[in-house]
Amino acid sequence: MFKEPVEILPNVNYTACATLKGPDSHYGTKGLRKVIHESPTSGAKTCFTFCYAAGNNNGTSVEDGQIPEIIFYT
Repeated sequence: MFKEPVEILPNVNYTACATLKGPDSHYGTKGLRKVIHESPTSGAKTCFTFCYAAGNNNGTSVEDGQIPEIIFYT
């Protein structure tokens, strides 16, 4: 979690990364490349698209990794 909310802008690419310390840990599988959320009140749609990041990802990918969810509000 961030100490404060972070504003993200439409049509801008962002990279989320984390450094984990300690023994080997479990990881999530079956991650999605694209998630579309439709607001139950306004019907507005928010789309998140996930892709591979350059560099050493230590065996993680879009499908398998350590970041389980993104919490957002509009």
